[in-house]
Amino acid sequence: MAVNLLSLNINNLHTRMGHLRLTKKGVELLSLGVENTTNEFFSNINEVTAKQQSDVIKELYTNLNIKAHEVSVIIPDSMTYSQILIMPNLKEEELVKSIRLQADEFIPLPIDEVYIDIEVISQLEDNKLLVLIVASQKKFVDHISRTLEIIGLEPHSLENELSSLGRFVSEVFKPSKEPSIIINFGYEGSSIYLVNPALPHFQLTRTTNIGLEIIARDIKINFGWNDEQTFDALKKIGFSSSGSVNLYSLVYPVFNELLVEIEKTLLQARNKHNVSVKNIYMFNYDNYIGSIHSVIQTKTSLPTAPFPLQSFVIKNPITKAFNDSLSSFVSVIAGHIR
Repeated sequence: MAVNLLSLNINNLHTRMGHLRLTKKGVELLSLGVENTTNEFFSNINEVTAKQQSDVIKELYTNLNIKAHEVSVIIPDSMTYSQILIMPNLKEEELVKSIRLQADEFIPLPIDEVYIDIEVISQLEDNKLLVLIVASQKKFVDHISRTLEIIGLEPHSLENELSSLGRFVSEVFKPSKEPSIIINFGYEGSSIYLVNPALPHFQLTRTTNIGLEIIARDIKINFGWNDEQTFDALKKIGFSSSGSVNLYSLVYPVFNELLVEIEKTLLQARNKHNVSVKNIYMFNYDNYIGSIHSVIQTKTSLPTAPFPLQSFVIKNPITKAFNDSLSSFVSVIAGHIR
């Protein structure tokens, strides 16, 4: 893990920053912080939004007293196109060419509009390679690079949440010795990852456009609330049946789409891979909705909890300050450890 490195997780709602070091005892958090992302940073790509977002990043950077200048950037899965493939053990040039020929099967954009990152995860039996392919739109990557450049920070890497967490779970910290699924409950959408401890990476992944944004939007429209009122109600009342208003019944048609995707993942794990999932872990915006874990646990009959970072990070004033929201920083921590 590079000493002169900080990690930055940006989505349409929040910008999260972290600085840490990996020790024999676990991860030591040196600083964590979060601010609102500039409005329309990803939807209105120009010098104005780059400057506005650079001010957000600079404020975080200054307040956290970070001295590192290289940045590991993590962006949402919903802004990328990813695929885990088994490929022949080809030379690098031939592998790249072969993957590019298949790219249009999962990248719904012209190939010249994306950057394609190819990561060889593991060499398998029968002279095969397990390969992770991530395609990111050039306009987003270049916009982020320009934003960092304005304040004198240097991009060290850019990857999506699937890539950073896959490496973290494979090489650093497995949340369970038993098969589990990890739900990345994001803002713009969510991802579901199957973790089989016997394998070098996620065994399967699934994505959905159901995330915090669409759930909050339905509540705002129905009650005429602003963002602050909506997020406050989601945290304090959430999906509890004993709240002053029944938010769950209101958003159930939308949230049920995520539940269906979870059930499909469990079914595919069992029927296709002969894997019986024992636990469900969540991170990102799961702590923004009260009782979300219990609702999923009831639906799946599987223990459901936040991603257990507390068992891996070294306790200090930072972990205490972020105790209730530590799962929001999983991508920040995973992206820092390379």
